[in-house]
Amino acid sequence: MRDPSLAAALAAAHRTHWGPVLAATAAVTRDLDLAEDAVQEAFAQAVTAWAEQGVPDAPGGWLTVAARRRAQDAMRRAETGRRALPQLIWEAEHPEEGTPEADPESTVRRADGQIADEADPVVRDEQLRLIFLAAHPALAPESRIALTLRLVTGLPTERIAAAFHVPTPTMAARLTRAKKRIALSRIPCRVPEATELPARTVDVLDTASVLLSRPDDAVHDAAQHLLEVLSELLPGSTEPAGLLAQTLLLRARAATRHDERGRPVALSDQHRSRWDRTLIARADALVLDALAAGGRGPYLLQGAIAAAVAVPDRHEDVDWEEVVALYDALLAHWPTAIVRLGRGVALAEARGARAGLEELDPLLGELGDHRRIHVIRGELLRRLGRHEEAAGAYREALARPGEAVEEDLLQDLMTSLTDS
Repeated sequence: MRDPSLAAALAAAHRTHWGPVLAATAAVTRDLDLAEDAVQEAFAQAVTAWAEQGVPDAPGGWLTVAARRRAQDAMRRAETGRRALPQLIWEAEHPEEGTPEADPESTVRRADGQIADEADPVVRDEQLRLIFLAAHPALAPESRIALTLRLVTGLPTERIAAAFHVPTPTMAARLTRAKKRIALSRIPCRVPEATELPARTVDVLDTASVLLSRPDDAVHDAAQHLLEVLSELLPGSTEPAGLLAQTLLLRARAATRHDERGRPVALSDQHRSRWDRTLIARADALVLDALAAGGRGPYLLQGAIAAAVAVPDRHEDVDWEEVVALYDALLAHWPTAIVRLGRGVALAEARGARAGLEELDPLLGELGDHRRIHVIRGELLRRLGRHEEAAGAYREALARPGEAVEEDLLQDLMTSLTDS
């Protein structure tokens, strides 16, 4: 594609409209594969049509109409076979309404040959149905993650496979199995009732949280997009704002998290002048607004912790006692060793390395197989001048699985302790 402006418009349309267009098309087809094929064909059609006629004023509406036309044409060609296959239960709470169909008037062509834009091609509920379907608890965790990336954000199968270090055919098969399970098990594609909504929203947030744990920029882009959409569609829910804030803060510090050799850099050694202050300010505002609205959920508290650490211009200006208090509130939701490990790090910053060690040492029985706790203990022991014990902690860390780039750093730390 030679026209940079057209390529940019198509990329922006894919990023913004893939999920809504797919949701609107699936509402017609009740078949995820058919809907995906139709949406892909609509984007392919846009390459030629937009080059000839210009980018439409409402790209999402254009793509929705084009995808629905393609889907309806395919459904007419295969009407008998389509009826023999299981379909999505798109309106489980109103099954008597039957399969929703697109308005024929919305798919007519104008006199100039362009497809007429719909004024409002995708309603809120259609997008939410697809989001909650992809993260349904009846699906295996790995299937939820893959399906969310594919259906809600449109990330290509090969890119999803690369992010999770599996062959593309393996990921394609995983996606196919998930879709078949949805259809054969008659999992309803619907917006949860008010009583279900908080728990089901957590299903989506848990999926997004796993995405953020992957060291992959494309996956982080997809997670941020999912959280942006969820925050917009559920304005009364404060938990999506907390996880979105964490996402923005993670991206704000991206340039300083690793050195030129790809090794991790401790938070205290990162150059805050290189952090993206625009992203930090937005994340902080999200957290403050959600707290003001009464939110006190675990994802919001995590966002508050991340913001409290990132907002000050200098590491030494962080109010670590506030961070410890936020961890105490988080422990009321998630009384886990991992949360206590984070509290121990904050406690060491607030009250000294000895206080941090007293918090961490009891966790060795539960977290001893994890590299991170040994790395943290090594740093605290080094601060206390207990170099031999610190070197032993780093040796314990090297004996645990972890990123290969971190091992060079640990070896250097051990060498420096031995030489001192």
